[in-house]
Amino acid sequence: MESAGGRERWRPPRGRHRLPPEVIARSQRERLLEAAVRVVAEKGYAAATIGDLTAEAGVSRTTFYELFGDKEACFLAAYDNAVETLVRRVIAAYESEQRWPQRARAGLAALLEALAEEPALARLSLVDIGSVGPVAQRRYRATVQRLTPLFDEGRDWAPGGRSLPPNTSRMAIGGVTGLIADELLAGRAEQLPDLLSDVLFATLVPYIGPDAAAREVRELTR
Repeated sequence: MESAGGRERWRPPRGRHRLPPEVIARSQRERLLEAAVRVVAEKGYAAATIGDLTAEAGVSRTTFYELFGDKEACFLAAYDNAVETLVRRVIAAYESEQRWPQRARAGLAALLEALAEEPALARLSLVDIGSVGPVAQRRYRATVQRLTPLFDEGRDWAPGGRSLPPNTSRMAIGGVTGLIADELLAGRAEQLPDLLSDVLFATLVPYIGPDAAAREVRELTR
């Protein structure tokens, strides 16, 4: 069976073997996390059942409950796993540049490319997470807080940036995530890299206004 990213996922051999129990459990857990991504992308969180997850992962219901307390716990673990990889990739790209607009462009490009590569993970991270419940929404806000310092650097770069309202970064993040979510809901995940100019403009405009933001975008994306 392939992973959520299209790679072949190793499974323990059937029948008797000498593999340690922790190796078996790790494989089963990884398959359930990947199953959560695929099933929720196909059916939505509310309609997905534990039976769907165990069938997709090829594990028993007993095994599921040995690893997760309920469907929400499995979903949240899948979300945490996806977001950790995504945040590391974005931060690495962001830190590869020096001047803030270039840093923002690099981070946003990495974000869009990563989401386009794995549309199911993209939906889980930015769309489905909102329908799960209060715990999931807190996880999402925690993810946003991890990325907020990348946007806050705009306050140091922009003329008069430190006099801007405290919620300026939240405005920028809201613009970016809203644009991406719209594309995901329209089934255009693979086209997300084409959205770079728009999300870069949404990032810059709260700090320097529309005219200067448009000039920066033209310079950075030409």
